[in-house]
Amino acid sequence: MGFVDAVKNFVGFETEEFEDEAEEQDIVEERENSALPFSKKSKVVPLHQNVQTKIVILKPRSFEESKNVADEIKLRKPVVFDVGALEPEEARRVVDFVAGAVYGVDGNIQRVSGGIFVAAPSHIDIMGEFKGSFSKGNIDWGMF
Repeated sequence: MGFVDAVKNFVGFETEEFEDEAEEQDIVEERENSALPFSKKSKVVPLHQNVQTKIVILKPRSFEESKNVADEIKLRKPVVFDVGALEPEEARRVVDFVAGAVYGVDGNIQRVSGGIFVAAPSHIDIMGEFKGSFSKGNIDWGMF
């Protein structure tokens, strides 16, 4: 077999003839296991994948439950959470804790209304501005 025939065989234009199936199987396995510079397996990742993102909705009843919100953010899921029923100081602590988790994943947090917030990791954009004077209880929600 000449050099040109070997190149054609390597590229796949020509097939080798084998005397028995065992020899053919050994050569096929050797080629699959060898580290060739070109792989027949595609490593191209499609740009438009049908990935469904689920939004988690939580209502922490205490500061201790703010860990649940942060855990979902760490799993890179968007979370809508409501702290409107909490005491003002505890609500502030929950929002501060979640804001720290959001910062850790380079995400975004935004107040939707009253004590309702949306927190999202970096791969999800929050669109819209919900600025205004929302006040409920003794909390000045404008600070968020």
